[in-house]
Formats: sequence, structure tokens, C-alpha cells
Amino acid sequence: MNSAVTMKDIAERAGVTTATVSMSLRGHPDIPVTTRERIGRFAQELGYRPNPLVSALMRNRRLRHQSSGHTVLAFVCALEHPDAWRNAASPTRRYIRSGAFDRAAQRGYVGQEFWLHRDGMSPERFSEMLHARGIQGVLLGPLPDGAPPPVMRWDLFSVVSLSVPLPSLTLHTVCNDHYFSSLRTVQECYKLGYRRPGLLLRESHRAYFQGRWEAGFFTAQQSLAGVKTLKPLFLSNMDAVTDQELGECERWLAKVKPDVVVALNWEFAETLLYRLGRRVPRDIGLASLCCPEKISHISGVYQDGPLIGATAVDQLISLVERNEKGLPAYAITTMVEGAWSPGETLRAKPC
Repeated sequence: MNSAVTMKDIAERAGVTTATVSMSLRGHPDIPVTTRERIGRFAQELGYRPNPLVSALMRNRRLRHQSSGHTVLAFVCALEHPDAWRNAASPTRRYIRSGAFDRAAQRGYVGQEFWLHRDGMSPERFSEMLHARGIQGVLLGPLPDGAPPPVMRWDLFSVVSLSVPLPSLTLHTVCNDHYFSSLRTVQECYKLGYRRPGLLLRESHRAYFQGRWEAGFFTAQQSLAGVKTLKPLFLSNMDAVTDQELGECERWLAKVKPDVVVALNWEFAETLLYRLGRRVPRDIGLASLCCPEKISHISGVYQDGPLIGATAVDQLISLVERNEKGLPAYAITTMVEGAWSPGETLRAKPC
């Protein structure tokens, strides 16, 4: 490999201008595919290797010039109404959003939020609107439970998704490591002496999270000595505590007798247990798979939403600066581990 080979050398070999070589190596659509392939072969034969720092600097300059000094990244809210991401009931979702905005600003980009369903637009029309504004990077926010991914013009953009991996769409994704979070939760409960962990989830989350919560939970149950394998409770509704949920939970508690409840929606679980006369942690422990804060009265895993959002933006900027658009042949999923928060809803028990 000859590190001294330059674009000028490739241009002389191919009989084209240096600008044509530069555009070809970037995959610019204005250069015919046959020309790009021919120049690519010459570059490989000559052993050309770009300087990554110079390449990133030049790409950044081009992007800023094209957008009058500001490179805009579209943060797409795909939820039911325009403010659903900003005002999400889940603190983690809100922190992911704010972490994305903060990291974009740190990197010299501008994050601008768009609502996918704006003015009744179709996903294709929405894509064209973003493209017309010169937007090259799209951060696709969380999707509603059970909703299929939007059918956008992915070929126009560099894209990163904030969701679990989407089997029907090969998008690069950044999310919490749900398997590790539930595994860690049971392990931490075990250290405190809990031996009968019970899992409480919304029924729709089984499909949405593709069994990741259960997988980590069951693995921990089976790998820790003396831990009982208890049947989880999946409720269809966890928006409010009704007589139906009370009845189902009462029967579940009486049958499996958990000494700690592991739940994603800790507020619902805590209210449910209180209504059934169980005091946390005096009568039963409670551990959350998604603590609202790093230091919280709730014991469980803090997913670090700001880090998830920042990581997603870092990956999106990398794609934009490499001019990688469209759906990749293979999607890459980056999972961010959460941190354990001891909280106050678990207490040491004699083993």
C-alpha cells in the first residue's frame, strides 16, 4: 500500500479531473455509476487511502456551505401527536430527546424536530418535504406500540432509529440493552436475598421489545442458585389501576408468591401493590427496569436516556459525513447498558 497516492494520481490514471475523482469516491449521484466504478478500481489498484481527518473536515465544510452555515438533522417524532415525544410520560424518552439535541449542538449541528403526521402528509410526501429543505440526516424517534415503521424515502437520507431493532426494516438502531437490564435487575435483587422474583409487564410490550425483557429475566432465574422460576404476569392495560387489573394481580400474587416485583412501569406497579395492601419494601420488594433518574427512590436500572440520544446522534453524524444514505444491507444495533440505582424499594433480606 502506497500512502503517498493522491487523488491527482488517480485523476491522471483515469483521465479525469481531481474534482471528478473526489465526487466519485464520495458516491456523488452526479457522476455516472460506470465512472464511479472505474475510478474506484483505479484507486484500489494504486493503493489510495484517504486521510480520515481531512475527509471529515472537507465533508463538514461542504455540508455547512450547502446549508448556509447550519447542518440540520431532522429529529422525527413518529408518535400520535406533535408534542408526544417532548412531553412523553416516560422520563427516559424525554431524556433521549434532550440528549440528542444537546449532542447535535455540541457537534456543531442543529437538531430540528418534525412530526411525521404533519398536515396529514403521507410518509413519502413527508420525505420529499425534508429533502427539499436540504436535510440529509434523519433520527427516527420512538414508534407507538405495535405500529409498523413508516414507509419513507430512506434512499434520500442517512438514518438512525431510536427503537428496538425493526425486523421489517434494516435501519441502524440505538437503544437500551433490555436483556442486560432485566438480567442485572434480578442479579441485584438476588444479592439482597430475594429468591422469588416476579415479572410484571404490559402484554403489548412482549411483542414490541421482542421478548428481550423476559429473556434476561428467565436467564437470571435459571442461572442463580435457589431462585424460583415464577410465571410472569402480563396485563393488557397499565394506564390506570382498574378492578380487572387488581383482580388479576391479586390472583397472581396469591399463586406465585413473589418476594419482589420487577416491572417496567414502576408507578403503576407501586400503586397496584399499595391498593392490594402490600407495602414496599416492607411486605414486598419493587425493582424497576427503567428508573426515572440516576439517583432515585426507586431501585432498578437507570437507562441513561441522555447517553442513548447522544450515541444515536454520533452515529447519525458519522453516516452523514460518510455520505451513507438509504437502508444498509445489514443493520447495526448499538445497545447502551444501564446503571444500577440502589434506591429505597428493595432492602436486604436474610437468605
